[in-house]
Amino acid sequence: MKFFEFEKKMLKYPIFTSKEVRNIFFNEPAILVQIAFWSKKGYLKKIKKGLYAMANTQNNINPMELAEKIYAPSYLSLEFMLHHYGIIPDVPGTFTSVTSRKTMFYKTDFGNFSYQKIKPEFFFGYIRQDNAGMAAPEKALFDYLYLNKKKFEAEENFWREMRIDEDFKFDRKKIEAYKKIFNDKKINNLIDSLLAYQKNA
Repeated sequence: MKFFEFEKKMLKYPIFTSKEVRNIFFNEPAILVQIAFWSKKGYLKKIKKGLYAMANTQNNINPMELAEKIYAPSYLSLEFMLHHYGIIPDVPGTFTSVTSRKTMFYKTDFGNFSYQKIKPEFFFGYIRQDNAGMAAPEKALFDYLYLNKKKFEAEENFWREMRIDEDFKFDRKKIEAYKKIFNDKKINNLIDSLLAYQKNA
């Protein structure tokens, strides 16, 4: 098979896995050998084992969409999404996600991607937008507190140092629902402290 034939069939798949290639080119038994060859030639960009991008479209790839492709199941959350929503000002140098699998980190040409493990029962509260799984603001906050609660203090000065947006409006119904689901005294205290800080700021 010529590369232009492969490229024509893969126009809808700027990011693709080895499994997807096998499903599309099921009548080409040596297709994965060709994938490896085209990757060495620079026609394809290898992101990680079994995951590739078309080299001529790599500048158009959204890293937020790529995050879930690299390691699934996962969704963007934590520092990245808190900044994305304007809740914290610091720009994270990594695309941060949570996963129900083990904690992982990937360094790629498209950026650094970290995945922190949470309990399967807490793997919820995200939406799909632009082909990416993204935590809602309230869930990004709970995920962040859940994974860092030992380092955080329920004090006004702590939130001030974090430069939490004083005017960001969290959905109180979601907040209360998540408090019941997480059922964690330390997290609930942190949440109450944060909301009080915003109210009094």
